[in-house]
Amino acid sequence: MNAAQLTGLLQDLVRLPSVNPRSDPRAPANITGEARIADYVAEFLRKLGLDVELHEVEPGRPNVLGKFSSRGGRRAVAFAPHIDTVSVAGMTVEPFAAAIRDGRLYGRGAADTKGSLAAGLAALANVMRDRNFRVGNLDVWFCALASEENGNQGARALMQRGFRADFAIAGEPTGNRIVHAHRGALWLKITTQGRTAHGATPQLGASAIAKMTDVLRHLFGDYTAALQRRPDPTLGPATVNVGVIQGGSGVNIVPAACEIQLDRRLIPGETGPAVAAALREALASIPAEVELLGPGCAPLHTDPRNPFVAALAAATGRTDALTTAPWFCDAAVFAEHGIPAIAFGPGDSAQAHTPDEFIELAQVEAAAEIGRRFLNSLASQS
Repeated sequence: MNAAQLTGLLQDLVRLPSVNPRSDPRAPANITGEARIADYVAEFLRKLGLDVELHEVEPGRPNVLGKFSSRGGRRAVAFAPHIDTVSVAGMTVEPFAAAIRDGRLYGRGAADTKGSLAAGLAALANVMRDRNFRVGNLDVWFCALASEENGNQGARALMQRGFRADFAIAGEPTGNRIVHAHRGALWLKITTQGRTAHGATPQLGASAIAKMTDVLRHLFGDYTAALQRRPDPTLGPATVNVGVIQGGSGVNIVPAACEIQLDRRLIPGETGPAVAAALREALASIPAEVELLGPGCAPLHTDPRNPFVAALAAATGRTDALTTAPWFCDAAVFAEHGIPAIAFGPGDSAQAHTPDEFIELAQVEAAAEIGRRFLNSLASQS
């Protein structure tokens, strides 16, 4: 697959809307869900000769699994880009036009992460032409995963099916560097309860908002300070951010309830249940109720000395191939289930989710070539 064909492939992918309906429940139905792009990827893989299956994660929202089986088949690697995107609300470029200007392709998902999807498909297409690759000892999975943008449901569903591989590459915009470690994430809801009264006689009630100020004082004070004192040597300290606060029913009413939602980033060694339990204990005297909003995502820390990581680093030709990231992705789900994993792909994460999202086409071409070299290097090993 040459550069022009790769560009055409990426344009096709961006022009297939796949907005995650969980990320934007108000989005029109004709642009949400992964069904159309899943069908496109499945047909592409079938034409390459892979065995292809589609498995629904939610109704109309499938994962695509394609497998190339070599004659030796003693090892298996997986390319695993996600096929959903975030909302198109507020975009300043046409989200599905896939317009090209000055070497950049614009549109929702161009960087996050249809550039990785296109590069992975191109890498696979190009190695399939090589007879030496076909008679090697490497099996290759191509896993196009649904619903990464809101809870990693596609990757979790894949793991629940018993998927196994020796190494997985989660497609993400990393500037073609290898993210071998990232923080995990936990979302929590904290609520306080009070007793309503007339605003003219607040002493007759109990303000839930006043109680919440004690919660916030703890989170931004002693709690954050304690996190800062226990940094991970690779990723630095865990963090906490309060992203939502709501409470009260009227300006002249003492509020009976108040709620905040917070984003707690995890470092290796931390688990969601333990973090939630520690918060419950710390806030018990206020009192405040702590509730987990979903399972969260574990931290990622894959050994950079892993031979698959080393082979991918060699394929990049860079001395600074390894890096870390503050965000989380499907790589952590693979790693949590015993499959060494990293994130890799073209594009800049600073462009992900932006109103004018774009990707440099030269980076997509480079990623496809890195993927080809990586697969060929593994297939040539005894």
